[in-house]
Amino acid sequence: MQDLNPLAIELNEHLQDSAPVVSALLSKLGKRIYLPKGILSQTAEANAKAHRFNATRAIALKDNDMMHLAVSREFVSGLPLESIYGYAPVLGQPELREAWKTHLLKENPSLAETALSLPIVTSGMTHGFSLLAELFVDSEDTLVLPDKIWGNYRLIFQTKAGANLQTYPFFNTAKGFNTHGFRETLLNTTDEKLLILLNFPHNPTGYAITHTEAQHIVDAIVARADAGCRILVMIDDAYAGLWYDASVMQESLFGLLVGCHPNVVPIKIDGATKEEYAWGLRVAFMSFGLGEAAMQPLEQKLSGLIRANTSGASQVSQTLILEAMKAPGHAEQKRHNYEMLKARALKAKEITSDARYTKLWEVYPSHAGYFMCLNLKSGDAEVVRQQLLEEHGIGTIALGETELRVAYSCLEESDVETVFEVIARVIEGL
Repeated sequence: MQDLNPLAIELNEHLQDSAPVVSALLSKLGKRIYLPKGILSQTAEANAKAHRFNATRAIALKDNDMMHLAVSREFVSGLPLESIYGYAPVLGQPELREAWKTHLLKENPSLAETALSLPIVTSGMTHGFSLLAELFVDSEDTLVLPDKIWGNYRLIFQTKAGANLQTYPFFNTAKGFNTHGFRETLLNTTDEKLLILLNFPHNPTGYAITHTEAQHIVDAIVARADAGCRILVMIDDAYAGLWYDASVMQESLFGLLVGCHPNVVPIKIDGATKEEYAWGLRVAFMSFGLGEAAMQPLEQKLSGLIRANTSGASQVSQTLILEAMKAPGHAEQKRHNYEMLKARALKAKEITSDARYTKLWEVYPSHAGYFMCLNLKSGDAEVVRQQLLEEHGIGTIALGETELRVAYSCLEESDVETVFEVIARVIEGL
């Protein structure tokens, strides 16, 4: 095994002193990683002191401004050159990070008076999860997940990081979240270190938890932590804010987990991807339920990981998100988009729950997000998917043998009924 760099040793010692549970959760790579005192630190020093000539940055200047191509400048003519073409800080633009923290505190009242880090910008949510896998996951570490998941979790945590996935049925017999199965899965593990991933609003079903279910989840995690287990809880909030049912919890589970137990380290992963309707800009955020003393060494380690792969998220993408959040019409435009998605969701729920379809499918409860999931009572989901695509030009996602996911988010409200009518005809014709 390679020797630890003195900088890594220093960070590890700092973390051990300030947050021993976080230190114990680190992977082997997490213990090794550090941010070198090299080009970045020397450039930062020069930016502060090189008042005559600064020959450190890997950029090109002309007439003391950033060299660029006029053909690309035309598309973003109103923004400063540095905010378009310059390198963003490794952890993200400071103003954007502050703006996103303000957004989180506004949308999540339970975060008031809690320890909340300044969010770290990542190149999309997949990048955020990959960073967490590198920082915290060793081969054969146990990750607890439900049986219905976003497939990328398997690639990131199992295929790449080598985690051992322990699953439980997502739904109970009453078609609510299976809090009992979740608790039993946690209590049946014997590991001293445990990883948990929770996703509400849920992909692929669109399920959102109630306040009671949320408290049962927290209680189960605390019970396992009381037994001496150190637990990292990752909260996937990709669809935060897109709740369409007043009976479900209208904020992130993350707020209830921050400070719930000394052995529990919660992390919130969310993003502009869905919340700001900016999918291809690839801007997401990681927020830790930790104070400044613990975050200082963690940020250095994450800076090292980011430096070693993407080197940082896109500057122009971050600028566009920040400028949009500051614009006068921002809140009104978000509300307008939300209302359109809610109308589609309610229409899809109305149509799929019609009595004429009860013999064809069971509709999983859906309160939020982008999706509705049908559990087919006959026929193979992949056969149905193929026939819908080849004979009717309708795209859906087959999940396993019987489940078909339909993203109503990309259907006009007037087209929702037609799509499900065709799905029904295909199933009946098999």
